[in-house]
Amino acid sequence: MGLTGRFAVRCERVMSMTGTGDAVSGVADSETVEYVEVCAEDDLKDGDKVAVEIDGQRVLLARVDGSYYAIGAVCTHERAFLDEGAVVENVVYCPLHYSAFDLRTGCVLGPPADQATPTFGVKVSDGTVLVSVAPVEAAAREETPDDVHVEPVERSRTLHARLFDRIDAMAWLQRLSQGLTAVGGPVRTKLAPTGLIDLLHGRWLGHALHPALSDLPIGLWAGSVLLYLLGLSTAAVVLSIAGIATALAAMVTGIADLLVVDGHDRRVGLLHGLLMTVALVIQIGSPVAYFLGAVVVAVILAVASLAITVSAAYLGGHLVLARGAMVDHTVWPAGPREWRPTVKASELSEGSTVAAEVGGRNVLLYRAEDGRISAIEDACSHASGPLSLGKVCEGVVTCPWHDSQFRLRDGAVLRGPATFPQPVLEVRVSDGWIEVRPLTGQPDS
Repeated sequence: MGLTGRFAVRCERVMSMTGTGDAVSGVADSETVEYVEVCAEDDLKDGDKVAVEIDGQRVLLARVDGSYYAIGAVCTHERAFLDEGAVVENVVYCPLHYSAFDLRTGCVLGPPADQATPTFGVKVSDGTVLVSVAPVEAAAREETPDDVHVEPVERSRTLHARLFDRIDAMAWLQRLSQGLTAVGGPVRTKLAPTGLIDLLHGRWLGHALHPALSDLPIGLWAGSVLLYLLGLSTAAVVLSIAGIATALAAMVTGIADLLVVDGHDRRVGLLHGLLMTVALVIQIGSPVAYFLGAVVVAVILAVASLAITVSAAYLGGHLVLARGAMVDHTVWPAGPREWRPTVKASELSEGSTVAAEVGGRNVLLYRAEDGRISAIEDACSHASGPLSLGKVCEGVVTCPWHDSQFRLRDGAVLRGPATFPQPVLEVRVSDGWIEVRPLTGQPDS
C-alpha cells in the first residue's frame, strides 16, 4: 500500500468486527471487515483530504466535521482523480468536469457523473485511522432524528422506465462506455481544431446533424421491404443500397455525438449504435443475397434488419425526447422579465467574468477590454454545463464539460458539440449595479 500526500505511513492489515465501540463510518454494524492502517488520527484537519492506495485501488480519505470518510478516488464519469479536486464541506468536486460527490456516502450530488463512487469503511482506533481493504455497503445515507418521520417514496415505473433500468444495470455496457471514453476522448480532442467534429455535429446546420440523417435509412429500408412485398425486387434493392449509404453517414455523425454525452445517455447511445451496426451488417447481406439469386433470403434479411433498426430508433428517440441529447438546453429559461440587479459594477474587471443568479436564472457577465459589459445564459446550450466554471480567453468561454466554445459578447457558437447559440440578455448599469433582463420583443433563444 502506498500513500500520496503530506505524509507516509506503514501498512498493517488487521481483521476487525465493526460495532466494537471504536469510531466507525461507512459500514453497517456487525460486519467482518479487513482494514489497513493509513495514518494517525491527528494527521488530517477538518476539510483535508489525501489519496491512499489500497490493494491497487486509489482511495480518497477525507476528514469532515471531525469524522473520517473514505470513497473511491476515481470519478465515475471520465476517471479523473477526485483527490485532486476541491473539497467544500462534505462535497468533493472532480477537477476535470466538476462532478460532485458526497464524501460521506459516495453519492453523486451533481452532473455530469451519474453513478456513485465506492464507499470504504473507516475505523479510528487508539489514535490510528484504518480503512477497509475492499469497498463496503454504505451505512444509512442520511441520519434521521428520532422525532422526524420520513414518508416512503413511491415511483411510477412504466414499461419504458423498467426497460432503461435494465439497460443501466448492464455491467458490460458500462465497461464498454469507459473504453469508449478512454479511446474516443483523445481522438476527439485531436480532431476538434480541424473543424471535422463541428461538421459532424452539425454546427453549420444550426442543429444536430445525426437525427436528420438517421431518418433516411429507416425510411429507405422500410420502403425496400414494402417493394419486396409488392414484387418490385429491383426497386427494393436500389432503396436498400441507398439506405446502406445513408446509414454509414448517420453512423459517423452518431459516433461524434456519442462522445459528448455522459452516463446513462452514453450507455443507451452505445446500445443504440451496436443495434444499428447489426442492422447495417444484415442489410448489406440483403442485396448481396439478391444478386446471388436468393431473393427469399434477401427479403428475410431486409425484414430482420428493419426490425432491429426500429428497435434502435426507439432508443434514439429516448435519448432525444426523454433525455434531451443534442437539443437546446436554454430554450426554456426561467427568471423575471424586468430589470434585476446582479453584482456591483466595480466587482467586474476588464477581461473577466462573474456568475450571478437572477430570479432563478444563472447568467454569466463579461466585461470586455473596451469596458463593454455583456451577459449570456450560464448553462451551456449543449448539455447545461456551467460556463462560469470554464476557461475564458480573448472573449471566448469554453464549456468545462464538453469543450463547446461561445463568444461572450453575443453568445455565438465558435466550436461544438453545441449547435445552438447562448441566449444573450440586455445589460445596463444603474446606481453602480449591473442589471440584466431578457431581450424584449423576441424569443429568449
